[in-house]
Amino acid sequence: MDLADRRIKGRTFCLPKWSRRRLIAPSAFFLAVIYYEELFMKLFCFHSLSFAGVFFTLIYSIPVAILFGLLCGGVRERTGRWLLVVCTGIISLWMGSQIVYYHLFKTFMTIFSLTKMLMVAQSFGNMAVGQVLMNWFPILMMVVPVVLALVFRKRMVAGPALEPGDRLRWFGIGALVQVVGILLVLLCGGGNLSLRYLYLQAAAPELEVQNFGMFTQTQLEIRRVLFGIDPDNQILPKLAVRTSSPYQVENGETPGVHEMDIDFEALIQRDKDDPTLTDMHQYFSKVEPTSENEWTGRFAGKNLIWVVAEGFSTLAMDPERTPTLWKLSHQGIVCDHFYTPLWGVSTSDGEYVTTTGLIPKSGVWSYSESSDNYMPFGFGTLFKNLGYRTLAYHDYLYDYYDRNLSHPNMGYEYYGIGNGLDMEIDEDNFPPSDQEMMEKIVPQFVNEDHFMVYCLTVSGHLKYDYQSNAMSRRHWNEVSGLGYSEAVTAYLACQMELELAMESLMDQLEAAGKLDDTVIVLSADHYPYGLTDEEYSELLGHTVDPVFEIYKNTLILWSADLEEPVHVDKYCSSLDVMPTLANLFGLEYDSRLIMGRDILSDEPGRVIFSNYSFITDKGRYDSTTDTFEMWDGSQPDPEYVAERLSEVQNRVAYSASILDTDYYRVVFGSS
Repeated sequence: MDLADRRIKGRTFCLPKWSRRRLIAPSAFFLAVIYYEELFMKLFCFHSLSFAGVFFTLIYSIPVAILFGLLCGGVRERTGRWLLVVCTGIISLWMGSQIVYYHLFKTFMTIFSLTKMLMVAQSFGNMAVGQVLMNWFPILMMVVPVVLALVFRKRMVAGPALEPGDRLRWFGIGALVQVVGILLVLLCGGGNLSLRYLYLQAAAPELEVQNFGMFTQTQLEIRRVLFGIDPDNQILPKLAVRTSSPYQVENGETPGVHEMDIDFEALIQRDKDDPTLTDMHQYFSKVEPTSENEWTGRFAGKNLIWVVAEGFSTLAMDPERTPTLWKLSHQGIVCDHFYTPLWGVSTSDGEYVTTTGLIPKSGVWSYSESSDNYMPFGFGTLFKNLGYRTLAYHDYLYDYYDRNLSHPNMGYEYYGIGNGLDMEIDEDNFPPSDQEMMEKIVPQFVNEDHFMVYCLTVSGHLKYDYQSNAMSRRHWNEVSGLGYSEAVTAYLACQMELELAMESLMDQLEAAGKLDDTVIVLSADHYPYGLTDEEYSELLGHTVDPVFEIYKNTLILWSADLEEPVHVDKYCSSLDVMPTLANLFGLEYDSRLIMGRDILSDEPGRVIFSNYSFITDKGRYDSTTDTFEMWDGSQPDPEYVAERLSEVQNRVAYSASILDTDYYRVVFGSS
């Protein structure tokens, strides 16, 4: 049978024999590579595999493998063979980079972050190299497929060139498998946090990687960045919205609430042709505002210094070593169940959550993205309207994470290194000194009649070792005798600089006669993820629970006129700091448009994590296992769990929509 006859006969079934080999061999190779690396990533990063994760990762790896196989098998032999090696290298580089990034930051790298990679590389390139060397084993495992591609490239790509129709049919097979995978996910709607919801509506990279694989997570992230999250999708439950007030009426009087005069019905009519805005108006109109309480306006007229501290942890404090931090944390308003969840862009998202009361949008730099939005609840703006001088400082590069854009947009005069904050920084002096920052900045505002100051510190930044961390070296002798490993010792040492910074701040305020009229607030941007779970457990004294316990932290909320500590037995987080301060200072804001809640209100406490896990006064929900554990050990009410999870889902989705639509401008009409 000649070649033409074979081609004609071959078309009676999908592909001719030589075409099948030309496409199946490289596609099968890529499928093996992708699936192997996906499973390795799950085991290395999460230490477990689930049936759903194994099954759907396989299904969704097939279309990707077919596309790569088509790319290599659809060209000339010589070109295809080298493409096989190059493509394998790209796949392994992407997967290996994600593994190292996750090990370093406890989150995955986003496509958006890649567009800013030059900035990151200039600042932390040496640290990245160190992490690659430390993570030699997973990197070696990613190199193995590249070596195999180089060795077997001739066997993988062999045979005559393809006909155009063969390429189209092979592409069609990949598209068909992709459609089948989506249909199977659509059938998986059971449980509290279904696979269908995770695939179509959620924004939880870790859960997406666990259940569908890194390549699918990347596809989903690109979809979210390009098209956003549609809160009008009915897959998103609406059970979280309350329609009746939970607050008690005393003496026949209803307490005031934190809401502004917003005519949502008029907004619905005005924006009726925009389904996203209409849905948002309807949602927020039904959210119950938090009530005013005995603490409302308690600090009105006082100054405020608000610190977000790099890598700060309760475990860094000690009554002898850090007396200032210890005093501040054990006096004033003490939150016994305070958490600092980790978000996708670590420090920047930690700032965004704390200072805006909003949940960051997955896949982007939310604070940077907010720079062009109207942010009426920025404390710089709110306090400036009251006649305060409002300033923001950061003792690192002033434009890192675009803070030179986001922080002025929040109403602050903003200064960092390179923009008015005169501090030295180089490879031998990283991280810079928080104490030095305080000594330089406090004289700039301490003599003002009223001031509101925001500070982001940096001395507690990783890497935690003696050699590369300037602050660890500076304070090494103060903690080296405690018997901890090098990493833990280095962490405690660099946190000593924060102690000196706060001591300097307090001393300067007292010398200027301003301490009694100033409120001090401090919380972490995130827990010290530069420590491994094992190292954190060493510091904690027992094996840490990596799902919840590792995020438990301290909120300092101190005022000199609080003679006795006020303990708050409520589950709360950094998301709640902004509305709590707004209530304490008597600021005008609308609690319906904020995802955090005033800690001192009657609102039930809640802690929301980036993967939709959450904690309430009744128990805690682990999204990775889809289970809710009651504190008293009893069986949870399924309806209660569903309602609480719906609240979490709504807050995540609508918070992203506030960012995407510039919703505050839509509502308040500012130009």
